[in-house]
Amino acid sequence: MPLSAEVLELCRATFAPQELDPALRALETYDAEQADRVHRDAVRMSEGRLNRLAWWLNRAEDDLETFFWYAEDPEGTVRPESREFAVDFMNGFADRHLLKPPQSPG
Repeated sequence: MPLSAEVLELCRATFAPQELDPALRALETYDAEQADRVHRDAVRMSEGRLNRLAWWLNRAEDDLETFFWYAEDPEGTVRPESREFAVDFMNGFADRHLLKPPQSPG
């Protein structure tokens, strides 16, 4: 499924030019239920970081309902500050679990 024009524009506005192509390729790997909605939310929550984008896309694949809890609250049951804190916390978790480059012996 091709990415929507809205998602493409959001990616251009969110990711650095050198990271745009990898971000678009990562988004193309998610083509399950409600893909366009997941793409928009994952880009927004990633805050322009590729590792976070991959983290959120994996969360959507694992548990779509929980992913949408982090991304949006159409019923208004969670305070915006609480949701923002939860997203920041999960982004920090994703950042701490980045693969580290191997260190050379010596």
